[in-house]
Amino acid sequence: MTAGEDSASLRWKLRKVWRFVSIYGPGRTWFKVAGRLRRGLPRLRSGGRAADIGMLGCGQFAFATIGYFLRRESGARIAACFDIEPRAAQSFARAQGLARPCASADELLAQPGLKLVYVASNHASHAGYGADALRRGLDVYVEKPVAVTLPQLAALEGARRAARGRLFAGYNRPFSAAIRDFRRHVRVDAAGGLSMQCFVSGHQLAADHWYRLPAEGTRICGNVGHWLDLFVHLLAWRGYPQRLDIALTCADDAEPDDNLSISLRSDRGDLCSIMLSSRTEPFEGINETINLQHGEAIAKIDDFRRMSLWQGSRLLRRRYWPKDVGHRLAILQPFRQDAPRDWQEVLRSALLVLQITRMVREGTRNAAFSFEQEVAQLEALIAP
Repeated sequence: MTAGEDSASLRWKLRKVWRFVSIYGPGRTWFKVAGRLRRGLPRLRSGGRAADIGMLGCGQFAFATIGYFLRRESGARIAACFDIEPRAAQSFARAQGLARPCASADELLAQPGLKLVYVASNHASHAGYGADALRRGLDVYVEKPVAVTLPQLAALEGARRAARGRLFAGYNRPFSAAIRDFRRHVRVDAAGGLSMQCFVSGHQLAADHWYRLPAEGTRICGNVGHWLDLFVHLLAWRGYPQRLDIALTCADDAEPDDNLSISLRSDRGDLCSIMLSSRTEPFEGINETINLQHGEAIAKIDDFRRMSLWQGSRLLRRRYWPKDVGHRLAILQPFRQDAPRDWQEVLRSALLVLQITRMVREGTRNAAFSFEQEVAQLEALIAP
């Protein structure tokens, strides 16, 4: 690389850091940058709480998002960590002031004094790690997706029912300030269906990215599940419909989980359209535009940084800085009495995500979905 190329690369990186500061604020940006560098990281100051949290998975999300909000908002302290990638585990342990990472997930779960485990590992391991931690009597926070197959979801749900610990999920959009503001202004008993439209400019993924491994649940579990989960959350405000008709369109049959459109229609008139495009990537990595309508309430959410909300002749404008996609309240669910999400809602969200994952894998373009039938199928797997 020439000196000119070095200079251009540095300017690009500095511009990106400055853009992130304008979106996320300096503290969160520092964590994002530190998580990318993974070397020369100063140890974080100890919080006021006992060190009683385990971290399974030490990648960028665990470092820059979970780690940031735990330390900034709760004073929580990490007692142990593990990752199948030694460099990720070692750098995370160093940043958290730990002597060393654990050599295995079993070693982490056996740590004395552990009370809570965050699972932020590869997607196919979420349900297994979560169920193991629940069986040990621990509280568990599982990042999305909570499972990538129906048997995994059944095993996790069975462990939850038998456990004395609590289970939380990392689907975060329902916790965003914009969605909570919309909820305060919408009349859930209004006549007519709910409408939701999402256009997502997403990350470009390399052909060898781990999201693309057959066992990891496709981009439906890895990305699109966020907006499917948001739709289920909105439906739950009035109770679930009996039936959803699902239509799936992809730009390239050889890559059916990327550059795709999903349409859903309920038997009571609810409509949802989700388009994921990764033909090119925004400078910040991802951008979302979400339009919502129910009754007299209409909302336009611009990347969870701004929202315009119309109610008849009344127009409200909201600005959210730092950008708030709901990570803070989702991650802090174990520490807040008012924050935990109804697990039955998460379960139905996961079932819808798994249905569309199956459609992508099997090349199915149209399907009917029933929450009641899918729950019954799940129950049959859980039953001894």
